[in-house]
Amino acid sequence: MKNGFVPALGTPIDANGAFLTESYSKQIERMLDAGAVALLCMGSMGQQAFLRPETCVQAATTAVKCAAGRVPVFVGAMDNSIARAKDRIASMEHLDLTAFVFTTPYYEVDTDAQVLTYFKSVAKTTRHGVILYDLPGVTNHKITYEMVLELSREVKNLMGIKSADLAMLRKIHLNPQLANLKIFYSGLDTFDIAYSWGIGNILDGMLPCTPCNTQKLIQALDSGNLADAAQHLSNIVALRDFINARDLWPCFTVAMNLLGFEGLHAPDWCTAVSSATAEEVRGEMIRIGEL
Repeated sequence: MKNGFVPALGTPIDANGAFLTESYSKQIERMLDAGAVALLCMGSMGQQAFLRPETCVQAATTAVKCAAGRVPVFVGAMDNSIARAKDRIASMEHLDLTAFVFTTPYYEVDTDAQVLTYFKSVAKTTRHGVILYDLPGVTNHKITYEMVLELSREVKNLMGIKSADLAMLRKIHLNPQLANLKIFYSGLDTFDIAYSWGIGNILDGMLPCTPCNTQKLIQALDSGNLADAAQHLSNIVALRDFINARDLWPCFTVAMNLLGFEGLHAPDWCTAVSSATAEEVRGEMIRIGEL
């Protein structure tokens, strides 16, 4: 897989929670047009934790169909028990996807040994690859370098890790025994620095609502124009900070809708922002060149 960006796709639903296939397909085509090198279906910003099981299958099926072999498709199957994660895998195992993505269990887990048992058990269930998703701010349990080493020895289908922990990723990057483990960097603020050190893939939920800046970011990095790369990355970070300072999920929905990806891109307990806030989001997207 070549260097570049992997968008963590937003998952559009209507007011009744029904999946919006046309909107999702349109988003995927826009990401591919911008140069995405893979797709993450149902990551954290893709609402995997909030969606109905049947919606997860619909989203994964649509992603695989739309990608049509052009890029790898990764699918989130995170859950809180081995049994539930296995059920998620079973519902999508028939699809021609590249890998399932797993965080640590995010409701109750106590030790690294328990997390390792979880990862090893779910990995055995699938013929597809497995990508670890290090998200301690949400799951409250860190995937450590030592855990990665153990899993790399015992999980034959372990293919990658998504993390913002640059110190851990540096160890992985420098370890020849882990040369086949793909790194997906999620430290958005410092991706240009990581890229210059050889960490070539960014995976983030802000990329679907900043396709213009994301495409130009990767083009600038590929050409060695670090000044332009820094500016485009700063634009993406600025929009993230802008919507975080207001109301993340509803503002993310506004941004996605402004790009033509209809539907709610937020959990069903979210309420819409005011028209004034929506106009502020529009103004920020115009300022950074997305509209």
